[in-house]
Amino acid sequence: MVLSLDTFRRLAGLAGWAALLTILFSTLSPIEARPHIPLFGADAERFLAYCAAAATFSFAYPRRRWLVLGGIVSLAIGLEWLQTLEKTRHGLPHDAMVKVAGAALGSIAAAALDAMALRLRKPA
Repeated sequence: MVLSLDTFRRLAGLAGWAALLTILFSTLSPIEARPHIPLFGADAERFLAYCAAAATFSFAYPRRRWLVLGGIVSLAIGLEWLQTLEKTRHGLPHDAMVKVAGAALGSIAAAALDAMALRLRKPA
């Protein structure tokens, strides 16, 4: 069974929304409720989460890639600020920069994947 590019885009959209919900929960919940990956440090987790969200959304919505990147960058900065409202959390510029870097790399990776997929597509 071969899935079409449109099907992959729909699946990427679902994965993007799942990543976004995970980011929202992880960022705004108390520190003890935050999920983490034991093998990675907090910076790696932040980077990978935003990289995954940007990559999946950018692949799902290729015509709105810049809007997606801008939205995720805005979200990263806004959520860092919102963390200052939670007693057990803190918002730091360093954390925001790690998230922005992850989002940028994810968007670039999605653009590269999209370019490869379009080149490999058989002419109709």
